[in-house]
Amino acid sequence: MNLSSLAPRKAVEPAQLNDEVATFWRRGFIVVRGVFAQPEMAVLKDIVTRHSAMQAHADRAKERSAGSTRPSFDTVFVWNDTARNDAFAKATRSRKIIERLEAIFGDEVYVYHNKVALKYPGVVGFSHHQDYWYWYQMGNLFPDMATAMIAVERHTKANGCLTLVEGSHKLGRLEHVYRDGVSDSGVDPERLEQILKVMPEVPIELEIGDVAIFHCNVLHASADNHSKESRIGLLGCYNTRHNDPYKSAHGHPGWHPQEKIDEPITEADRDNLPDFSYQWIPAR
Repeated sequence: MNLSSLAPRKAVEPAQLNDEVATFWRRGFIVVRGVFAQPEMAVLKDIVTRHSAMQAHADRAKERSAGSTRPSFDTVFVWNDTARNDAFAKATRSRKIIERLEAIFGDEVYVYHNKVALKYPGVVGFSHHQDYWYWYQMGNLFPDMATAMIAVERHTKANGCLTLVEGSHKLGRLEHVYRDGVSDSGVDPERLEQILKVMPEVPIELEIGDVAIFHCNVLHASADNHSKESRIGLLGCYNTRHNDPYKSAHGHPGWHPQEKIDEPITEADRDNLPDFSYQWIPAR
């Protein structure tokens, strides 16, 4: 497929949207297949694999993964510059994602931050955690937030795909514990054991261009990557207008009108990058 032949994105059909909203609130997540074309994701993969700061970040994750700790947060490269029409924003601000989230929450949404999961062979996964446990500490009063995992590469059980605990958004905000600082934090193991007895854990295997959208209180995790394949993913984290944070934390933006992007990612976007200096680097 030639990138120049890709048409602008169309709005989601109302009937499909209604079904997805119902599924989201029942299960805590939806999976949308084929949101992006493979050539679009190839552009993002090329940016990630040749960007010096991201590769230095990935090298650190590989090095620390070989040690005795589990440096989960070292495997994600996070930035808070969400206002530009850069290559990554054209994915996370896609109309196909934003319109779904606005239907789900019944409110306008905006991108709270973006990050790339740099899960190369030998790199560790994440313990079970809720995104809202972190967002709550950053001044967001309500759990009216979500994350979209965009598959830049194939996500499989072998390379440590995302797993979601179905229905766990109904549990509310759970207490988390620290191991190796925030780098390896997650929900209390005793409570997790009981939760997994009554709620199924679903592996989210994705093809290139698929998107998984999940509620900020859904418990999620991922296994270590024991395969020979990398598992790169772009994550957009979203907040709602009525949940405008009462304080600014780590450079995360407050509410602002969010443009929906219809245009596909093209070859011209290879050098169209955000300002990566607006980074959130968790304390270790």
